[in-house]
Amino acid sequence: MDHEILLWIKSDQQYLNGLALFDQYGHSPKMGRMLRIGGATMKNRLTLLYELGKIAKHKAVSDITPAFVKPQIKQEIPKEGTPEPVEVTSIEVLRSEQKMIYKMLDNLHAILPYREIQERKDIAFQILDLDDSLKEVTIRIEHFNNHGVIPLKEVKIVQKTISDLDAAELVKRQFTVRTYVTRYKRLVADSKSLKTLSKNRELLDKFQLELNDINRRLGK
Repeated sequence: MDHEILLWIKSDQQYLNGLALFDQYGHSPKMGRMLRIGGATMKNRLTLLYELGKIAKHKAVSDITPAFVKPQIKQEIPKEGTPEPVEVTSIEVLRSEQKMIYKMLDNLHAILPYREIQERKDIAFQILDLDDSLKEVTIRIEHFNNHGVIPLKEVKIVQKTISDLDAAELVKRQFTVRTYVTRYKRLVADSKSLKTLSKNRELLDKFQLELNDINRRLGK
């Protein structure tokens, strides 16, 4: 399944073919209807790419993990010319996932400057999520290159969203985000290249929107 989606991501990404894959492997009929009714707009293409990427990533992880947790009942001595060990197949899946994330990030960065503010906020959050995923995959690949073993995927602690915070937590978060906004305003002003400017501006927009949301919730 993941190979079908990866092939679509690496191809010219025909919208109807992507919808067929989402209908077959996705778990949100409502999202599928929205993507179909809205048509092949740039936003829908981006959403479809992001959702299929998440499905392929989830499948890739589920293919890798059993190799480390399933107890070995019987040890068989491999014969010469037998298939490659599990680690080789698993590392190829990880490398394919890494390439897929790079491509998704390239697409997101390419359209970000041309989106409206609210849509830029959504895209910025997607970029941050993908950056985290890319960092995790890269660390696991480097560990395999150095030690010959793929480490288990770390379990992430789910952080609260703004809507989950009480008043005291909102005030604490407000102070933190204000610091980020000040910092990235300075970094945007001091950026020496277009790439650095774009990255700093994305983060500034993200934290500014979050700060606006916090201020609204606190009635300020």
